[in-house]
Amino acid sequence: MGFDRGTMNGLPATADRQVPPGRLAGIPAWLPILLVALLARLPALTSKPLWYDEAFAVLLAAKGPAALLESTLTVQDGVAADVHPPGYYMLLWGWGRLLGTSPWSARLLSVLFGLGTVAIGYRLARDSLGGWTARLVGWMLALAPFQVHYAQEVRMYGLLALELVASAVIYRSALRQGGLVRWLGFAGLAAAAQYTHSLAALFLLPLSLIPIWCRRWMDALRTAASGALALLLYTPWLLHLPSQIARVRQAYWIAPSGPTEFIRTLVIYVGGSPVPGYALPAVLFTVLLLMLLGGWALLRGLRRGEAAARIAAWAAYLAVAPLVLMLTVSLWQPVYLDRAMLPGGVAFLFWIAWALGSGYLPARMRWTGLVLLVASFGLGLAGYYTYRGFPYAPFDDLVAKLRSSVAPGEIVLHSNKLSAIPAAYYGPDIEQRYLPDLPGSASDTLAEASQRVLGLEAETDIASAVGDAPGVWFIVFRRERQEYADLGYSQHPGLDWLQAHFSWEETVMFGELELHHFAGPPSRAAARQSSAATWVPVHASLCPGPA
Repeated sequence: MGFDRGTMNGLPATADRQVPPGRLAGIPAWLPILLVALLARLPALTSKPLWYDEAFAVLLAAKGPAALLESTLTVQDGVAADVHPPGYYMLLWGWGRLLGTSPWSARLLSVLFGLGTVAIGYRLARDSLGGWTARLVGWMLALAPFQVHYAQEVRMYGLLALELVASAVIYRSALRQGGLVRWLGFAGLAAAAQYTHSLAALFLLPLSLIPIWCRRWMDALRTAASGALALLLYTPWLLHLPSQIARVRQAYWIAPSGPTEFIRTLVIYVGGSPVPGYALPAVLFTVLLLMLLGGWALLRGLRRGEAAARIAAWAAYLAVAPLVLMLTVSLWQPVYLDRAMLPGGVAFLFWIAWALGSGYLPARMRWTGLVLLVASFGLGLAGYYTYRGFPYAPFDDLVAKLRSSVAPGEIVLHSNKLSAIPAAYYGPDIEQRYLPDLPGSASDTLAEASQRVLGLEAETDIASAVGDAPGVWFIVFRRERQEYADLGYSQHPGLDWLQAHFSWEETVMFGELELHHFAGPPSRAAARQSSAATWVPVHASLCPGPA
């Protein structure tokens, strides 16, 4: 189905344009879209080192299914060890057995998920809105920085987007054509999404309410039955949900959210994260303009009873409703996570592509919106490809330095897990130690059970970690040092303690990481100036990483 006005003053409407005969006429429209999507998702496979979350995922998945469940389900005082279901980790484990655990192979799995999302989004748009709008949707999904980012990261969000977009497609098919197989497929995909990430429910719930808003009560009953089956399939994990919620409430890094987060996510839909500071005003203006144009086109299309406009309206609903629901839930418990809204980003682009490809907007406004969107994509991709700040760091170079420089008897000590876990991934042959998070703090996210499974348990304090070692290579993020300075410390307490017991030898910078070498007895001046303060870990804002 599509808008059948044909071409009006510039961009064609949603109906297919005729492809001129020639050599390119036989090339399917989806093929160049997928090729460009693949090319856009390849650069960061090896150019960026794995950061903490990615390294943790690879190391944990490599331990196998039994260890995965132990790391996740171990409960202490009613609190689970981890907050994430095992679905993605199980797939990553199987993938690693086939292709290994190198950065490119681990990230390649997410690339495939991302390509699947592009393909399904294109197919849905072609079947519901027509070929021209389908091409717009395909190209937007291929190049949107938000989609590109999480199609190159060893995390579950690419899989989550694929499952939820696929569930929306099969749900639409079930509502239109019925059939037991389609309803069972929707239940299976919904359950699979929940096994991937608990926040999948924030997309599935608004999706399942569509028959109620449309007053299609039989479809609402079928949806309820399908949802009950999905819940039944999810029951083995649902039984553990209370202990995982307790984990979130005890120690989780997400801060309370408000309207600012809502606007930020809309910006991320278009510009990705991180958006360069100089580009933020332009991207924000683009988002606001696109929403204004999209709303205007929707009003005109809905007034004329256009079927494609109704589909675009539901896309706009699925782009915004999960955000509102997540904000509402966050009033009780902060769970607002931009990257969990990856399928909402797909819906947003679906809506905007329809608006820019329809005949309900003046040609000049459509071209303006399209040009600004392309420019925002370019700025966002440039920001993503070039970003090397926290929590990224050249951990491979750091490990190479340690291999060539650490003398017998000296130890490698990390100020916290955020550098220790990636360094352990790149240098499993090097003995490395790290200091603990403050128990119960927002950064205390690596439970003791997970530490045991990984074979990387935190030290109790800096004195016991150092012991009688003749030298120490101390690794700390520059951002962490700044946080201590903001709290009024003259310097990082770990460096303070080391200067009281050793002499400083050298400091080497690796991006955001500082590598400090201490050896031998301290100078008298350093001993006098150094405080005897005990180690007080403060990493409250270090865990979030890039959205």
